[in-house]
Amino acid sequence: MQSAQLDNCRICGRLFLKQHTDYCLECYKEMELDFDRVKLFLKSEQNRDATVEKVSMCTTVSAKRIAHFIREGRIYAEDFPNLGYPCAYCGKLIKKQILCNSCFDHLSFDISHSLEKEEYVNQILKNQRSSLKESHYWRLKQGK
Repeated sequence: MQSAQLDNCRICGRLFLKQHTDYCLECYKEMELDFDRVKLFLKSEQNRDATVEKVSMCTTVSAKRIAHFIREGRIYAEDFPNLGYPCAYCGKLIKKQILCNSCFDHLSFDISHSLEKEEYVNQILKNQRSSLKESHYWRLKQGK
């Protein structure tokens, strides 16, 4: 059985005994109340087409926290056509992850291209070092 660890709350910064969440008890309770307000708002049929901004305005829950609920999977955004949050790179409305598919593909391509380039440069440097070692060896061998 593990003992609880001291940690700082991710919201308010207070020290607390971390057992199941990254938040102190007060912030956790507040977050759950916010979630209940959002869930109750979205349950109403007339609010199913609401955007994050509208939900935020009507429930007084920050858009950032609503996006957090969506990212955690506590709110299933696929059930709500206009509910989503901006891609971290381009700002396009998304419903899961941090980046939209096109930004993710672009970033993946850039990373793989950079890794290939780095591998190519390392191979050239390795070849240069080996040729320098060989020439140094033959110069020593010939007594020069």
